[in-house]
Amino acid sequence: MNHLPLSEAQVGAIALTMFDLAMLHPVDGIPAEPVAPAGRESECLQVQLGMPTVALDAELRRFLDAHNHRIAWYPEHPAGIGAHKLATPGWVLAVAEIRIALAALDQAPGRKVRSTVQQRFAEVEQEAWEDWVKLLRGSADSGLPVLFGAPDYHGPWVIAEILLEEDYRTA
Repeated sequence: MNHLPLSEAQVGAIALTMFDLAMLHPVDGIPAEPVAPAGRESECLQVQLGMPTVALDAELRRFLDAHNHRIAWYPEHPAGIGAHKLATPGWVLAVAEIRIALAALDQAPGRKVRSTVQQRFAEVEQEAWEDWVKLLRGSADSGLPVLFGAPDYHGPWVIAEILLEEDYRTA
């Protein structure tokens, strides 16, 4: 599995479950959002969205590099996935963060995992949790990050997908 549409309720249940299982942690030091050069706000938005209609000059390249650094940033010694990355779409979950989060899940007692999932997914289908963990394991196994991004159509709140190398703008 490399593509997972999720509703806002599913993301909430996933985030709370991950927090309860020590897979998700608040972090400090998130880089500030880069400021678009004056008069180039529209071009910067297009660049952030990956629209091929904009030619990247040096100024736009600096902006894009700063943007990509921000969305992919994680602490030098992550304790799991940064909580901010599941709070809003648009972040890249680094493989290092994912592997640490999965290690915490794998070390948690099975009974605790089952009861936490049952509690947090009481009103949301548990299949979303199972699919989320499969996506994270696919990322960890492949060594490719996950984009927690907004959908490009009306439907789910977010789409989580493993980024193929040619799709990963910060590579």
